[in-house]
Amino acid sequence: MKKISMFLACLTAIVGLSSCSQDRDPVLQIPTKFVLNTPALQNQYYQLEEGNTIELTCSQPDYGYSAIVQYSVEVSLTENFAEYETVESSTPTQTRMVYKDEDVAMALCKLHGFDSDETYQDLPAEKVYFRAVAQLDGIEGTMIKSNVVSLNKVKFYFAVPQPGYIYLVGSPEGWSGPTEANAEHYAPWRLFEAEDAIGSKIYTGTFEIDENPTFRFYTALTGWDDDSYGSQEPDNSMDFELVGNTGMASMVKGKGSFHWINWTEKGQMKIVVDMSIPNQYTVTVSRVD
Repeated sequence: MKKISMFLACLTAIVGLSSCSQDRDPVLQIPTKFVLNTPALQNQYYQLEEGNTIELTCSQPDYGYSAIVQYSVEVSLTENFAEYETVESSTPTQTRMVYKDEDVAMALCKLHGFDSDETYQDLPAEKVYFRAVAQLDGIEGTMIKSNVVSLNKVKFYFAVPQPGYIYLVGSPEGWSGPTEANAEHYAPWRLFEAEDAIGSKIYTGTFEIDENPTFRFYTALTGWDDDSYGSQEPDNSMDFELVGNTGMASMVKGKGSFHWINWTEKGQMKIVVDMSIPNQYTVTVSRVD
């Protein structure tokens, strides 16, 4: 009888633990309420500036258990959000959401259709609408959007990402000093990132190059020393050859130039400078005519 009683007690404990485990299992529910709080400085003039941030706060939607929620915000020029841009928070899992002024300015430029210096217009401060978005990461159907709030006097600036560029400096352009005073001279001697690869740090340019060229590259027009990249650190050129129509070389921070000894005829040279991987920079040249 004692053995039977002990068995029944253990069985009861196991069933109890199982019941408790079931009670503790989280059950997902889709929230129906999500509030974005009205900014305290709603009616004050706000000048967006690179390096600054906008802070918005919201309630935490109830998903039925203590879930890690991802927050972002949508920005629009109209209260009905007929068109909007999404801006990611610097604190994506917190209800105290922080947004870079630069990202908001970029969103407003897109909404206005400003995609270049030529199309940009310096507009007065305007009313900008916001609504927050909450969602459980990786779980479909859990998105909820908040009410709409506004900042009523927002002055933005031109914040359209532009392709980065570097400069070719050497015999093809005449070894002019790489200074801001010569910026106009160097405008045709720039290599650019692709429009669809802004931030890639892969720069391409095609130039009419005379025979026996020697050159290196500069990331800024700050003089001969600070922003120079070439074949080696010392200020001496190194010889390189094309194999067929293509030549490739490593590149480092320094003033050593690339001397392409078997470029014996004037022609179109395509140059690709890949600076995407630190300390593994490369230069590729090819004849395209």
